[in-house]
Amino acid sequence: MPVPVSLRSVDIGYGATSIVRDLNLEIAPGEFLVLLGPSGCGKSTLLNAIAGLTELAKGEIWIGERNVTWADPKDRGIGMVFQSYALYPNMNVEKNLSFGLHVAGVAKDEIARRVARASGILQLDPYLKRRPSELSGGQRQRVAIGRALVRDVDIFLFDEPLSNLDAKLRTELRVEIKKLHHELASTMIYVTHDQVEAMTLANRIAIMRDGVIQQLATPREIYQRPANLFVAGFIGSPAMNLLSGSWVASGDGVKFRSSMVEFDLSGRAFSGAERDVVAGLRPEQITVGSNTGLPEVEATVSVIDAMGPETVIWCTVGDTLMSVRVSGDFAGQVGDIITLGLDLANASYFDQNDGLRLTQ
Repeated sequence: MPVPVSLRSVDIGYGATSIVRDLNLEIAPGEFLVLLGPSGCGKSTLLNAIAGLTELAKGEIWIGERNVTWADPKDRGIGMVFQSYALYPNMNVEKNLSFGLHVAGVAKDEIARRVARASGILQLDPYLKRRPSELSGGQRQRVAIGRALVRDVDIFLFDEPLSNLDAKLRTELRVEIKKLHHELASTMIYVTHDQVEAMTLANRIAIMRDGVIQQLATPREIYQRPANLFVAGFIGSPAMNLLSGSWVASGDGVKFRSSMVEFDLSGRAFSGAERDVVAGLRPEQITVGSNTGLPEVEATVSVIDAMGPETVIWCTVGDTLMSVRVSGDFAGQVGDIITLGLDLANASYFDQNDGLRLTQ
């Protein structure tokens, strides 16, 4: 049965250096939670603390109904997959999968059952007699996942397991891990700095910065309604376009004014007015062409990134560089002057001073 994980007022540090500060996090049974953030944000440290590999300075970790804050890793009911495959080179796949169970004294027939189950789920049957040197990178990582799977545990922890693979293998293994979660319905906690992995795998994403969770929400919520400027700039490829400006009083409402455009926001459910703000527009919230019914600006095409079914064009508007997502048959050229329509009515707005999202 899947179990919940609860992190309560967790502090982690080394000497005078604080890594994670007063962190609270509730992970539901069977949830696939991704810890996402830049290098050094504390995500791997937090995962290691859940695994029992890093001690807490303060707080508690609960797995199900057990307080495991000071329990040994072997007693926490977890299976962990690391960035490095760390397979035994002199053992074949079958022995790599079963070695830990033999050491733990598990009965032979039970070992055979667990290895067969993991091998079937991960499609390793054709490779059971091969050594790691005879496998591809993706196959080796599947063996590493299988070694955690045979432990028959409640929770799986993944620490950037795909970062050593090429792009094609990463895509294939993402599908395998997603299928694995659907089949097992186990609680999974996954660390990555790759937002594509996070957006495609997670039920919820916890975006971290300097040891603090900036936003905890579904991938859709994070993409559409980022909680602050850090999240807005971190999530999205390309990232959200950010336009500095201000809200000024306009009749009974408010108007957004920047160096490039003005737009009446009257009737929108914004809290307060007369403040410095940042308008955030996703690349798909900008339209190429005139007479769009949107506030329009002229821009110069600087770079064209053709990516098959879609194209991302980078344009300069004054001193501002903006990204626009258009169809793959875009016919423009670098240096062209084009008109951009900005969907400011549906933009995200943030306070310039504290970076927090403004209610809308």
